[in-house]
Amino acid sequence: MKSKILILAAFALVMSFPSLAAAQIQPESLHLSIMGGAIFPHKDLDNGAIVGLGLGYNFTKNWGIEGFGHYAFNLDEKNVPADEVARDHDVFLARFNGIYHFLTDYNFVPYFTLGVGALKLEGDNGTDYNSATANAGLGFKYFFNEVVALRMELNEVYAFKKDDDFRFSGPSITAGLTFQFAQPTACPDSDGDGVCDALDKCPGTPAGYKIDSDGCPIAVSITLDIKFDFDKAVVKPQYRNEVERVAEFLNRHPGSTAVIEGHTDSRGSDEYNLKLSDRRAAAVRDYLVRQFNVDPAKITSVGYGESRPIATNDTAAGRAENRRVVGVFTGTDVDN
Repeated sequence: MKSKILILAAFALVMSFPSLAAAQIQPESLHLSIMGGAIFPHKDLDNGAIVGLGLGYNFTKNWGIEGFGHYAFNLDEKNVPADEVARDHDVFLARFNGIYHFLTDYNFVPYFTLGVGALKLEGDNGTDYNSATANAGLGFKYFFNEVVALRMELNEVYAFKKDDDFRFSGPSITAGLTFQFAQPTACPDSDGDGVCDALDKCPGTPAGYKIDSDGCPIAVSITLDIKFDFDKAVVKPQYRNEVERVAEFLNRHPGSTAVIEGHTDSRGSDEYNLKLSDRRAAAVRDYLVRQFNVDPAKITSVGYGESRPIATNDTAAGRAENRRVVGVFTGTDVDN
């Protein structure tokens, strides 16, 4: 009768706790429990203290297994004659349980446990009692965070062996802490680039792009530098390999773009040189498109005339440096 009342009281206590959102039971996690409380044998022994240490594994949020070792002490004999001293008894209990968790999407997680085990009872008078056992329990875990939880449990132990008129059985009530050791939870990665969404500064990166630690496509670039004869806008054959190298870059890197800049030396009028620089830039653009099938949408051309010299226009060598088409071509790197 006493154990039934305790079970009902514990069940009412479990069901009365509020449900607080935040899933805490982690699948594929180990958990260590340290417990202490009281045990209430049904017949010949008085109540005593009990401590225990358990190690378990959660296969899923709901299902797990657990091994527990308990030591109960200060269990005095009942109904001892007045002229005799009650003898203490100690109980060593090992049990192996299955455990099922309810409401795993909350901090407060009730559970039911069922298992088998063995016990050894030792008395001051040399009595020795051993038996296989079965046990069933009801309890809850309240998670303060993903690692530490308060744990309380009511567990009923029943020994199979009957020795004369003695069979050990009775409930225990224990409380303590559970420490959960979970594998790191995989983080969401919507674009599949290997960087968690919470850390991804460039969400939506297309598949195949090489990325940096922030989840952003790695930018790469290449330069072009072509020289022209005086008053000419024809790409000389000696620059074919240079243009082909740029074409391969543009075709290999998605999203690559280019602005081709044309320049002249200072001889001639400003108006004429501006038009000449436009023709030079356009000549390189057309060369890329016609000879190497570069997408024309990737390339724009612009002329700056004589307004941006890189060398002096007072010497022939300096003017030759200024008669040029240059460009910086940028794109994103991809895995081959």
